[in-house]
Amino acid sequence: MIDSVSVVSKKVILVLIALFVLSACVSNPVYNVDSRVFSTNQNLPIASVGEKIKLIGADRGWTFTDVTSGHMIGRVGTVKHNARADIRYTNTTFSIQYLDSHNLKASNGIIHHRYNRWIQFLEQDLVTKLGLAAQS
Repeated sequence: MIDSVSVVSKKVILVLIALFVLSACVSNPVYNVDSRVFSTNQNLPIASVGEKIKLIGADRGWTFTDVTSGHMIGRVGTVKHNARADIRYTNTTFSIQYLDSHNLKASNGIIHHRYNRWIQFLEQDLVTKLGLAAQS
């Protein structure tokens, strides 16, 4: 009786470990942000929006390189796992598009879920904090 319980317990533990490992490696479709509105009441000057994006993103580990007015490249992650995103913005909206990544298993529009979390957190912060900045 003890042996059968022990075997069942071992099988349950192995299944749980396998599920945990698989859930940690989940890949999803690449998450992009298209023309997300951050302010409906007032417009911020475009230069101010760019500077605020840099400050807000820095809180989450992002670094940015300006391309032109209203356009920058953002980089996030570590040496082992990182990504770059194309960020375009106006005085009321922003878009974030996947550019490339290292070690995030990107292929055919699918990527490691870590990338999507980085983008979703940045998106949430920008909507909230840029919206507040436009109202002050």
